[in-house]
Amino acid sequence: MADRALHLYLPAHLRADHEAGKTNILSRIIEALPDWALHHHPEAEGAEPPARGGYTLTHMQEPQDRRTLCLRRAYYYPFWRIEPTNERWNFAVARKTPDCSRIPPRARAFHARLSERVLAGRESKREGFVFMPLQGRLLDHRSFQSMSPMAMIAETLARQPLPVVATLHPGETYTEAERAALAGVTDPRFRLVEAPSAELLARCDYVVTQNSSVALQAMIAGKGAVLFAGIDFHHPAGSVLRDGIEAAFARGAAPPDRMAEYLWWFFRHEAIDAQAPDAPSRIAALLRAQGWPVA
Repeated sequence: MADRALHLYLPAHLRADHEAGKTNILSRIIEALPDWALHHHPEAEGAEPPARGGYTLTHMQEPQDRRTLCLRRAYYYPFWRIEPTNERWNFAVARKTPDCSRIPPRARAFHARLSERVLAGRESKREGFVFMPLQGRLLDHRSFQSMSPMAMIAETLARQPLPVVATLHPGETYTEAERAALAGVTDPRFRLVEAPSAELLARCDYVVTQNSSVALQAMIAGKGAVLFAGIDFHHPAGSVLRDGIEAAFARGAAPPDRMAEYLWWFFRHEAIDAQAPDAPSRIAALLRAQGWPVA
């Protein structure tokens, strides 16, 4: 059928791994659509509508119509999500209530492996400071945020007594105005440093951020997290958008509850494990639910 054409705007390494016989998410998508015609396109063109009829899968680019879905890694390999949006805070899992009723005993071992991965051999301590991984656009209050990052700094200093140790995102370019705003923070408890996030994560009491994945790493490592913006892993954290600022700090300053159960639900139940035998059937069911003509 002409309608069963899939236009793939995915990273070259996924196609290379598939062609090398490695099991990855692209391999699983192809298995889920055995009677579909596949058309590979350079990833940079992913925001453009397909030249022919059919359906489209992009990578970390916002879909433009109902026939386009976005593929995005769920933080750690081999876990992925396929969504009608690239905005993590609008992913289906973000709107769900975690179901920890069907969690097997091996969830604790899964949590332990993730914790070892996050800490990278470091001992987890609490040395009396808040770690604040900053992201981009420090002066802007965007729609998915409760306030701008600069306002977040001020609120964090006002809400709690600990020093705040902040870092800049290595992938961001900061303007002179942003750097001037950071230099203008006069509270002596605020320090901007250059240090590996894993090191600060192992030593901090808890994390405050907009929606950096470092907050998820913190909770995996047994630290609390306060989120000033929407994100898909908000459930165990203190969320300013969800809880209000006072309740968010009260919750987020403490270690999260039942993280082993939560992580099993978040990754094993709610994400696609590309290595799991049932990955093709789960992908097919997901695409059908989005209205794609999948057998």
